[in-house]
Amino acid sequence: MQYLFGLTLSEMGISPLLLAIIISFSILFIVAFGLSSKNMDSDGIMNWMMKKPEDWIGNKKS
Repeated sequence: MQYLFGLTLSEMGISPLLLAIIISFSILFIVAFGLSSKNMDSDGIMNWMMKKPEDWIGNKKS
């Protein structure tokens, strides 16, 4: 006896175009997350704060 259950893409209402969009945005998200996490370490933030202290949120005078 098999207990496998699954729906095909057409049964879920996912067209080939929608599947291509989902895959491309998934890849884009993973790449963007990798690039941003590499640049958002504590050393990078501290270097930015030391280069541009006038841009700090706490230094904004209204």
